[in-house]
Amino acid sequence: MKGASADGLTRLFDERAIERLYVRYCELVDAKDFARLDEVFTPDTRGDYTQALGEGVVTEGLAMLVAAMEANLGAGSHCGATHHNVTNFDIAVEGDAATAQVHYIAAHAGVGALAGRHYTMWGEYDDHLVRTEEGWRVSERIYTLAVATGDPAVVAGG
Repeated sequence: MKGASADGLTRLFDERAIERLYVRYCELVDAKDFARLDEVFTPDTRGDYTQALGEGVVTEGLAMLVAAMEANLGAGSHCGATHHNVTNFDIAVEGDAATAQVHYIAAHAGVGALAGRHYTMWGEYDDHLVRTEEGWRVSERIYTLAVATGDPAVVAGG
């Protein structure tokens, strides 16, 4: 590309890699392959879900995040099939650190006692990311819920 700087190309490659990281997150969650969330998050990741789920709902570390995902969306929960989408990527890369604000839509179908019920959420991930040897990873997330419809019991765990 005529006139493109190496720094500009690196930034574009980094932004694309970060976008793919969010797509990977959706793939893993929808496959309920929570054990592989290390492909998206750092081991010491921190998630603040207070605004969406209530005062003090914070995950400290990947193991706690995986356990919460298993409880709310995994086998034994009231949640069956899910469909997560991400859009409107606003990514800023500074060397080996980045911030991203990404909109999400997440649809959840109930199973068992909640079969036939659904819960859909729209909101934003406000993340800090770091470059690791394995690639970009989310180190901190603030999870914001803008709109929800349906029965929240579908994602409230078993």
